Amino acid sequence: PYMQPLYDALRDMIPYEKLETYILSGIIQIAPLAFMRGRTLDNAFVILDEAQNTTHAQMKMFLTRMGKNAKFIITGDPGQIDLPKRQVSGL
Repeated sequence: PYMQPLYDALRDMIPYEKLETYILSGIIQIAPLAFMRGRTLDNAFVILDEAQNTTHAQMKMFLTRMGKNAKFIITGDPGQIDLPKRQVSGL
């Protein structure tokens, strides 16, 4: 359910049939941050949304996934951090 807003936004921008094709063919991939470990993303356009809820270690892991010809967009709102009180945001 936490990824539903992302699917909703994609459906607003891309017709359903085309979006379904893109997802099934791997042109568009939607993955939680935890599944980024060990990957190198070449020729990719990557969006990290809600980055205020990453830790420093998670942000470092994310940024080191950037491969050749990749573009990374990071969004977040420091006023909406949901991390435990003593945890510092990676944003």
